[in-house]
Amino acid sequence: MRRKRRAEPVRSEQFEVGGETVLVIRKRIANVYLRVKPPDGHLEVTAPLALSDDRIRAFIDGKRRWIATTRERLARSRDVYAQPGADGQLSPDRSEAEARRILQERLPTLLDRWVPVVGRRPERISLRKMKTRWGSCTPATASIRLNTDLAWLDPDLLEYVLVHELTHLYEHGHGSGFRARMDRYMPDWTERRRRLNCYLAL
Repeated sequence: MRRKRRAEPVRSEQFEVGGETVLVIRKRIANVYLRVKPPDGHLEVTAPLALSDDRIRAFIDGKRRWIATTRERLARSRDVYAQPGADGQLSPDRSEAEARRILQERLPTLLDRWVPVVGRRPERISLRKMKTRWGSCTPATASIRLNTDLAWLDPDLLEYVLVHELTHLYEHGHGSGFRARMDRYMPDWTERRRRLNCYLAL
């Protein structure tokens, strides 16, 4: 499953809005998009080339409730993965090794739950940090790849991506057959996809 591809930014700059720094990327696009980026919840805006600074600031101000809700969700995810250190204090490890450990711990339970539902089991699941995808599937070899950044998001988003990729073992594209299967397997999949989109460029 691809993250939406980013076109090359035409211009990047930083705005001060409401006491925080926001990265603004201007591109040849028609709409403006706001994202809350893990793991720290910083803001990133993608805007049309001609949109004024004032319009961008007003857009951000109008999304304050959504920003707060999304940051709370992200904070809860961080708390889940915070591990006690030697002094008993919570000290989350953001290393790639820790991300792999988290995913390897969660995947067996998810596979036990979903393989019988979907009816296909992958021959191999690999974990790697990817820049443009949350996951991918090669049906010919029944291989699935998952982005290790999923470790830092809500666990049900990992579940969504896994089911998405398992479904590709049947359906190679995202057409009506794919959507019908996802509707049957995971009725709330579009809501999960919407939440996942909070963390990537639309």
